[in-house]
Amino acid sequence: MGIYSKYFIAMFYVFIRMMILLLEPKKNQMVNAADMNNTTVVVAHFCATGSTPLHEPYNDIQKFICSSLDWHGYSIAFRKDEHDVVTIVLSGMYEMNWIGVGVSRDGKMVGASAVVGWLRGKDSNSSVIKQYFLEGQSSDQFVPDKGDLEFAKAAPTMLLQDTTIYLAFQLQFANGITRQPFIFAAGLGKPGENNILPKYAFNTSMTVDFSKGTFTLGYVDISKVKLSHGILAIVGWGIFIPLGVALARYLRDLEPLWYYLHSSVQFVGFFVGLAAVAVGKSLYDSIEADFSYHRAIGYTVLSLSVLEVCQFVMRPSSSSNVRRYWNLAHYWVGRITILLGPVNILIGLYCGNGGEKLKITYLCFLVFFFVAALFLEIRLLMKRKREATTKLTKTPVFQVD
Repeated sequence: MGIYSKYFIAMFYVFIRMMILLLEPKKNQMVNAADMNNTTVVVAHFCATGSTPLHEPYNDIQKFICSSLDWHGYSIAFRKDEHDVVTIVLSGMYEMNWIGVGVSRDGKMVGASAVVGWLRGKDSNSSVIKQYFLEGQSSDQFVPDKGDLEFAKAAPTMLLQDTTIYLAFQLQFANGITRQPFIFAAGLGKPGENNILPKYAFNTSMTVDFSKGTFTLGYVDISKVKLSHGILAIVGWGIFIPLGVALARYLRDLEPLWYYLHSSVQFVGFFVGLAAVAVGKSLYDSIEADFSYHRAIGYTVLSLSVLEVCQFVMRPSSSSNVRRYWNLAHYWVGRITILLGPVNILIGLYCGNGGEKLKITYLCFLVFFFVAALFLEIRLLMKRKREATTKLTKTPVFQVD
């Protein structure tokens, strides 16, 4: 086995190990109050007990999605009913501070609307709860009495019990809400004139999936993950793999350059395509997409590509008796791969609502590739025909009278 083959085998092994680490299931950081016996996440007392000292509908949180926020004992609970009314209960250690929960479109602070509350004094019955619109990231850009949130029937409430403060409210969301990013922030000190908030001491984002009943700290922009998956699949399975096949078919006269170009381009396409599968699996696990055909074809293409890599490693010499069968297997596995790859990309773009620019770009590439391949194929067939004619009409060196 040559140095070139050993180099690619080493690269293949390292990349496979990286993908195994990437695809390894991560320990979940979410906790549901109804499943406390199945997790080791440390949560606040009101998540563990499933109750609060608040009045209805904020007192019984046994069926809420509840989790710790990892800051000063703060925890938060969510529940959505059949009318898309979301009940939110926030609790933590009171330190003469303001606390707030925001609803974000993209998991970021800017452009979000938030419900913020604080106590006027030591009297737990004297509190202020206001809606703010977050025009920027600094607290002086939080505009009071402005925002896009719609409160439901239950009035917002705030309560101080011993050293624990509670903020609870209900919001009316649009029909069909399933997955929603929220933000949490807290700041020391009370708002000054015009209800301008002091600088916040802590903030974080979270994602609540009401369809699965899960809570995850942090927010992943699914649209960006989908775009990354699509671009990687297009580059790997849709461009490099077909290009490698074309190099092997139409550059055979450039011996041995065609072989090194073919192998290099195919390995790059395989690695990029493998990364696309890894991102796709992460995306599938995040949103539980119901694209069974797309997923099945994707894993089929990956399996065929792995088979091609194995064939490369076990490539027999040209004088071997099994070389003919190896060539047949290599050719047909490759042909099926370059057929299924672009088909699955198109399925993903249209079933997964890929961007119009991405669809148009890839369709243009397919048309260009098809026209170029057709031209090169006609050129190759004409060349072979000329060579066959020349061979038949060539005058022998020795003639017998």
